[in-house]
Amino acid sequence: MRRPSFATYAIIATTLNTPAYAFIAPGCSNQSYSASDIAQAIRNADGASDTLKSNACNFGGAALAESGGNTCESNGNNFGVLQLTRSNLPPGMTAAQYLSLSMPQQVSVWAQQVGDSNTSGAYETLANVSNIGGTQVTAGMLMACFQFGPLICNNDIAYMQTHGGQAPTAASGGVRATASTLSNGTANLDGNNQSIASWGGAIQNRITQAAATCTPTNGGGGSGTNCPTNSTTPGTIISPSPGNAPVSLPPNLA
Repeated sequence: MRRPSFATYAIIATTLNTPAYAFIAPGCSNQSYSASDIAQAIRNADGASDTLKSNACNFGGAALAESGGNTCESNGNNFGVLQLTRSNLPPGMTAAQYLSLSMPQQVSVWAQQVGDSNTSGAYETLANVSNIGGTQVTAGMLMACFQFGPLICNNDIAYMQTHGGQAPTAASGGVRATASTLSNGTANLDGNNQSIASWGGAIQNRITQAAATCTPTNGGGGSGTNCPTNSTTPGTIISPSPGNAPVSLPPNLA
């Protein structure tokens, strides 16, 4: 089962109080897509910022870690190919309606709802450093930072800076995300006790696996994308925004 993602800048549903497990929502189309398919949708999305577009292949890898690329993946609080959190659904849109959208439509809504908030603050900090306490920053770590949201990401960065680059764990300084710990600002792990380093490793594995068809132009960082679909030649490389420096943590999760 893939872990759920949590955008932590908004009020989070009480399902965070216990670990959640992914399932395919009933009555959904159950379509799966490759990292390059998802990357292309990000590049084509009207609501996607330059930062999202310039990291499209990395977010494609993140989607495979989050949902297996399936538009119907859910855990009751997070939905779709990039696991948009319930609290971040557009006003008036139900989870079932979101899950019924096509993959490009899901990506577009995801970009509009969380793209600006989750690429500011902690994400910008992480994007502009090469290491944290001596631990190399990777594209996977940056994607985990985005998926977790600014609060957890910022707390992870602070913890790693003061612990020689070691990330928090459930056994060592970790505070799991619950409604209470998100509200009081202490959470530095997601609802399944993942840090940006541990979940970043899982995402990095997916980015690496997808590299044959969806490859960041510098071979591991985030400085533009060259993302063909299965049936097209590579597209135009898109430059990153100034705050999005190349980053690439050795994978530590399968």
